[in-house]
Amino acid sequence: MPNVSVQTTQQVHLDYEIAGIGERIFAFIIDAFLLIIYVIVSLTWMLDLFEGTGAGTYVIFYLVVYFPPMLYHLLFEFFWNGQSLGKRALGIKVVKMDGTRPNIGNYFLRWIFRLIDIGMTSGMGALIVILINGKGQRMGDIAAGTTVIKNQERTSLSETMMTDIDEDYEPRYPSAVNLNDQDVAIIKEVLNAEQEYTRNTYFLMLTKTQNKISAKLEINASDDLNAKKFLQVIVKDYNVLHGQKG
Repeated sequence: MPNVSVQTTQQVHLDYEIAGIGERIFAFIIDAFLLIIYVIVSLTWMLDLFEGTGAGTYVIFYLVVYFPPMLYHLLFEFFWNGQSLGKRALGIKVVKMDGTRPNIGNYFLRWIFRLIDIGMTSGMGALIVILINGKGQRMGDIAAGTTVIKNQERTSLSETMMTDIDEDYEPRYPSAVNLNDQDVAIIKEVLNAEQEYTRNTYFLMLTKTQNKISAKLEINASDDLNAKKFLQVIVKDYNVLHGQKG
């Protein structure tokens, strides 16, 4: 599958693989199955509850049975960072094409266009547009400026923030304590990306990240450290300093 370039908070471009058609279809099937179960259970419960009552109570009936499924995708994607239950199960998520997190307006556009992409065309409209577009976008995504990517989780501390440190190690840059977990996770991600890019591209990523971190911490990178070594030292300093803080 093609990739989409996402710009991190450190102004570094990282490539993420666009979610495949199959993954999106299976995510849709999971969501549809869960919604059908919800409707059946809530419908049975509400029919028993309101049996023999007046017509006015059916307003509550429709609000409970049909309203939540209507808002399911909008609410889940907004509150679950671009994921419905089906998307989370398949490891995919909605992101903006410029790398920022979608806002409620973006999610709302995607949700409205579901009526055309999926509802009115039984999903064929979405399938055709995704295949033609080449960026994993259905019409709702094009309107909202979003796409769906594989959520390549890097949540293990050993793979993100933590690194091997000697017991007697002394921090070289005390101001590294002012970084946050996301900053260090991005640094580690850049450091670990050497095999994914050409030598020149990787060098530019390291240099750009070094410059951004140096500016944020208001320090000058030492001449005796290249960009890669500097970033490795920053990660070590961060872990030691935060260990001392805790």
